[in-house]
Amino acid sequence: MNRRAIFVCSQKGGAGKTTFARALVDVLRCEGHTVAAYDADGHVGQLFQHHGLRDAGGALLPGQDPCVGCGFFNIRDDDDRDLLLNALTTAPPLILFDLPGGVVGELGKVLDHGAAPRGLFDEYRDQGYAVTVVVVMTPVQASVRTVQHSIDAFGETVDYVAVLNLAFGDREAFVLFDGCDRDGLRLPTSRGKHALHACGGAIITLPALHPRTYALLDIHNLGFVEAAQDRGPGARLPAADRARVRRWLHEFDGQLVPARHLLGFAAGDAAAPAPEAAA
Repeated sequence: MNRRAIFVCSQKGGAGKTTFARALVDVLRCEGHTVAAYDADGHVGQLFQHHGLRDAGGALLPGQDPCVGCGFFNIRDDDDRDLLLNALTTAPPLILFDLPGGVVGELGKVLDHGAAPRGLFDEYRDQGYAVTVVVVMTPVQASVRTVQHSIDAFGETVDYVAVLNLAFGDREAFVLFDGCDRDGLRLPTSRGKHALHACGGAIITLPALHPRTYALLDIHNLGFVEAAQDRGPGARLPAADRARVRRWLHEFDGQLVPARHLLGFAAGDAAAPAPEAAA
């Protein structure tokens, strides 16, 4: 299989999955990969807000090339949901779907009558796509359990990446996932982590970005690479915030290393160029 489809999900909203999806699309495109990006939360989704193409007045274009900007559909709508298969028509080398929190079950309604989406993923494999499910996690138990639930639902023919969002605490905060035996606290390693290792999955972290800087990106609807640049849209940000985004992107790119082979990067790819050079 020489193509890859990436499904970014979480147990519920607010875990940081769109932050991860936005940054991954940025880094892949910065390295020259063609990515068809789709926001499954419709026109209100944050991936569409930040990566969607806009007209001269700044309004988002309703119809656009997902390989340049971002497509959108409502995964909760029966007709819209068909885009999960229709996106294969043009056979882009990489497809990324940013799924709303808590709607993973909707994937099973395309071909599988509400069951686990084994039929949907079989269609992807028949078209030459490997499938990666990315689970973005917070330290809470409901989020940690999502890893095991995903593997149970999707099976071991799918690749998995668990992303620990450090905006909710440092690496040591994920004791319910990693387990713990210190300071009088003893917890076993989670079943999800064991299952992830057993099927060859990867564990990476999502660095925390300064809250004020993150808010400014939202205000100006900027992608991370755009925000890091000293000209064009990035010039709207104060220099200190541009510097924070550049540093964050560098750290993010480093954290991707254990999972690059599961996220669409070709073997032997060089690291992404510095945003200044890409400007």
